[in-house]
Amino acid sequence: YKHSIINIKFIIFLSRNIMSTYHNYFSQNKLSINEVIDLYEINRSIFPKPSRMGKLKVANSISEISEKFDAFIFDSYGVLNTGSLLIKNVKDVLIKLKEKGKIIIVLTNGASYPTSNKVSLFNNWCLPFENEEVISSRDLLKDYLKNQDQIKWGVIGSPRSDLNELGVNGHILGESISKLNECEGIIYLGCEYWDQNKQIKLEHKFQNTSMQILVGNPDIVAPQKSSFSIEPGFWGLNFHKSKNFDIKYFGKPHLDIFEKAIQNIFKISQRKFNLDRIAMIGDSLHTDVLGGLASGISTVLVTSHGLFKNHDYQKEILRTQIYPDWIIPSI
Repeated sequence: YKHSIINIKFIIFLSRNIMSTYHNYFSQNKLSINEVIDLYEINRSIFPKPSRMGKLKVANSISEISEKFDAFIFDSYGVLNTGSLLIKNVKDVLIKLKEKGKIIIVLTNGASYPTSNKVSLFNNWCLPFENEEVISSRDLLKDYLKNQDQIKWGVIGSPRSDLNELGVNGHILGESISKLNECEGIIYLGCEYWDQNKQIKLEHKFQNTSMQILVGNPDIVAPQKSSFSIEPGFWGLNFHKSKNFDIKYFGKPHLDIFEKAIQNIFKISQRKFNLDRIAMIGDSLHTDVLGGLASGISTVLVTSHGLFKNHDYQKEILRTQIYPDWIIPSI
């Protein structure tokens, strides 16, 4: 298990803007959901603002409310699957939605590997998703890089992150950061091989340098089997303390990825309809629901899997004031 785990003491230091001491406050202690919500709340200023309050209605499943919508955007983890396991009845639900003529899209912040890997995984599970129906934050990053000057990038990811597919010239800074001196910009894809010591060296190296930081996965943390892992969005936070860095985020809750999903839906359906006829279904208030509300579509919070499994989600809704339109236990 190669992910670092955040200690709540770090959250306190983060809120006091003395992030240079963050490396002293990591441990292998489990982070509670309350502490995860605290971490996201402290950094709300970098997220889009919801354009409205959701309706806070309750249903038993997607099939119960499916006629209210023409299209569904699904988060993956906590909605369709948990880790390598498909959630019960997901396949049947998706097939029935397609039989009813509904458009279904998957929206994921996974940026470490090409989106085709995700499509292959869904195909192995016999889920009815085509290539254009799966969108990742990596896709937006890839599109952005096409229009940028050719520089040498340092890419935080894994040896299998496939820089050729991403369309960048650079080095993987994962198991090794020996090529750090050659890098002119930094891209965060995934943190499987990243830790606080490497982050300290990176920040020290570029502390007086103006450069771009591209965060391919805005998630700050992600739920694992028994804890939460640090994700690229977490490391991106540390660059906000300096004006030298131009930081860009790709993925939920930022609006570009929702706009791309909406465009794909209209393209697939070959018609346009009101945005409230599109539902974003996810297990996270700060990525799925917040992003959906900010982009003008409807939102559905799943509570029996993922982030809020065995947790008082109602308390967190009130605390964050991020109100979904619908709440269901499972799709």
